[in-house]
Amino acid sequence: MRVAIQGESGSFHHQVAQQLFDDASIVACETFGDVFGALNEHRAETAIVAVENSLYGSINEVLDLIEAHRYPIVGEVYLRIEQQLIALPGATEQTITKIYSHPVALAQCEQYLDVHFPKAQRIEYHDTAASVSYIKELGDKTVAAIAGTAAASLYNLPILAANIEDNKANFTRFLVLSPDPRAQPQVTTKASLVVTTGHQPGALAQVLATFAATGANLTKLQSRPIIGQPWKYRFYIDVETDSATLEQTIAKIQKDGATVTVLGTYVAASL
Repeated sequence: MRVAIQGESGSFHHQVAQQLFDDASIVACETFGDVFGALNEHRAETAIVAVENSLYGSINEVLDLIEAHRYPIVGEVYLRIEQQLIALPGATEQTITKIYSHPVALAQCEQYLDVHFPKAQRIEYHDTAASVSYIKELGDKTVAAIAGTAAASLYNLPILAANIEDNKANFTRFLVLSPDPRAQPQVTTKASLVVTTGHQPGALAQVLATFAATGANLTKLQSRPIIGQPWKYRFYIDVETDSATLEQTIAKIQKDGATVTVLGTYVAASL
């Protein structure tokens, strides 16, 4: 199974791919746009993309790419994020002057870095695992990287400090995308939708009331601007419900004048 991920081997995306697919062959991509390009060019059969973090919210770029490319969401995974400070053998807290990592990883460890490395330069890198590869290539005991345990193992570098993330309730939600109809689960319990309502008072409330009447559980509601229509918005909605109820609910919402795009139906993950 060729799986496109943002980042490199040893990244959290890679960890999810290995968790889901025993035969995963990683197609490493530098950006999320490149991930969708890999699907477009048939270099990958499946993609895994991070879509939100429990501390920092949604990755809007990914939401927009999913809507634009329309590769169905067929699954989701919640991954506990544990960040490690990784350096070269012989490096110590006193020798480190520069710390590389993805900007989100740096932000997740901000309090730790403020206390232990107040003078160290924090340098943003496009991927956590790639930052580990880079410092190994540098061979410099004054640099370190923040990444997961898998990256430390892959590049055979020691962990200088373990689990340095500021908040231990740190989870990232990953979505699995596949253009192959055979990847669609037979029984689904969750759906991701884009709903665009009319621009009149109570339009969104009417949509939400329709969901409430069916007993569906909305787990996400986020507005995004409609490009070219200033101050008008569409809404990303995640809802836990069975497929038959979902179909009936969408029909009622559309009858009431809203438009609905189904981004995918899948089995809801648990923490």
